[in-house]
Amino acid sequence: MNKTSFYSFILLLFIIGCKSNKNQLLQPNLASSTQEINYNFPLDWIGTYQGDLIITNRKSDTSKVQMTLSIDYPNPEGYYPWILKYGEDDKRYYGLEAMNPELGHYRIDEFNSIKLDGFVFGNHFISRFDVMGSDLVVDYERTIEGVNISFYVSPTKILNTTGGEILGKDTIPNVNSYAPSAYQYARLFKVEQ
Repeated sequence: MNKTSFYSFILLLFIIGCKSNKNQLLQPNLASSTQEINYNFPLDWIGTYQGDLIITNRKSDTSKVQMTLSIDYPNPEGYYPWILKYGEDDKRYYGLEAMNPELGHYRIDEFNSIKLDGFVFGNHFISRFDVMGSDLVVDYERTIEGVNISFYVSPTKILNTTGGEILGKDTIPNVNSYAPSAYQYARLFKVEQ
């Protein structure tokens, strides 16, 4: 290999290295930005988690209450005890029931004739329901530190409907908008027992 070929080879390696680094900068490593642990629901969720629930409404009024979530091994009836505590006095005893674990379908039984269906998506257990004119989406997310919970609350009344027109050969569907009324968020940390 002559001197010119050697320098051309080194230059080619340098250019390839620069392109490789450029691609790494343009395409972030998704594995490093996402959680690498895949928790088995509900067994890897068993434990007690504590933290603050932050409640915010559209007027930016914010309040905070201490929150505890306790999940235990199944009882003889087959329910995983799912206990929520808000502050010192508000303790709610529910049961998590496996409906179709292969599809990630579970149900929280409030033992008062209310049963809320939920579904597992990776490390999230998500439930959506409406009650007394409000639509709620509740997202429990298992993390390394514990469990994060987000509550999205919107009235079921439609705020605005748009779309529904024909543009050229395309029929645009109607799209309904809703006005979220509150957002609640809790970051709960696992309590060592």
